[in-house]
Amino acid sequence: MDLLLEREQPSTLPLQQRAEADLTHFLPRLGPVLAILLVVYSVWDLSLDPAHALQSGTTRVVFAGLAAFAFWPIIPNWSAHHRAAWAHWMLSGGVILASAQLDGGLVHGIGGIIIGLFLVPFIANGTANFVLVITPPALLFLLCMAMRCTLPEFVRGALLYGSAAAVAFVQMRIALLLRHQAMSVEAKLIWDATHDPLTNLHNRAWLMQEAARAFSTARRYRTNLAFAMLDIDHFKRVNDTYGHQTGDQVLKAVAQAVQDSLRETDRCGRLGGEEFFCIFPHASQEAAWQCAERIRQAVAAAEVAEGDATVQVTISIGLAHMSDVHLGWEDLLKRADEALYKAKAAGRNCIMAL
Repeated sequence: MDLLLEREQPSTLPLQQRAEADLTHFLPRLGPVLAILLVVYSVWDLSLDPAHALQSGTTRVVFAGLAAFAFWPIIPNWSAHHRAAWAHWMLSGGVILASAQLDGGLVHGIGGIIIGLFLVPFIANGTANFVLVITPPALLFLLCMAMRCTLPEFVRGALLYGSAAAVAFVQMRIALLLRHQAMSVEAKLIWDATHDPLTNLHNRAWLMQEAARAFSTARRYRTNLAFAMLDIDHFKRVNDTYGHQTGDQVLKAVAQAVQDSLRETDRCGRLGGEEFFCIFPHASQEAAWQCAERIRQAVAAAEVAEGDATVQVTISIGLAHMSDVHLGWEDLLKRADEALYKAKAAGRNCIMAL
């Protein structure tokens, strides 16, 4: 079943793509919040150093304007992570430079400068990206501290900034771990909801949705489509003779044989019991028949060991090809089911088409 599991693993966005999508959704909502913070910082500038508040406030506005390009996808081919990094650089740089223009601003404003670090876990999607995002503001902060503060103030500021950066890094790693676990749980839930637990083929609910979608697509684009109903011959006899555990192994073997016989674009699943269903998109009548014949031969050749004996089964197949007379996918499915009954009546281990 390893090949089957590999081919039918549910598709979910990779971790990096999911983080990119989340950040794209998050960025436009961050802009108004930062605009409010800009006003708060300006009031703080005025209370700390009224003589230089206009100069520092102008610096904040200029850098906020530069950061504004990041909150909406104005520049083509600029990813959300690149835009978020740019916003962090501009906003952090504006806060640091504005604080450096105030008397005692870097010392008294260290809390406001550090706050920006705790947005980095929402921006960075890995260690390398974290370093890239955090390095330019950190170097600017250390440079301004070296130029404007005493040595004890510089050491204290550097330790506080470094400690906050370390906490932000741990937060980022925890956030990535939680995101990965959430995606794993989501993938398992999707798998369980769309697959048969015994054979790992798609289940009835998924098949009906896929049949409806395939029929709608074929009708819209005037392409070929065929449905096939499959039923294991005398399966009750297998359960009665060898037991249900062997019957389960037979179902798995048949599922693997069917899956291995399909084209890349075909879909199959278990309807329930010993019945299976296949969807053949873009398949002419001849191509659909060839697909069904490959399945019939593969199932007949499959073997299940039962002690010293070998269990083999055959399968009957009903095939229906889409035409203008079919009003909906349910009609085409019904025709495939009728064809299956004809195959059973014809002696089993054969294909009948309607």
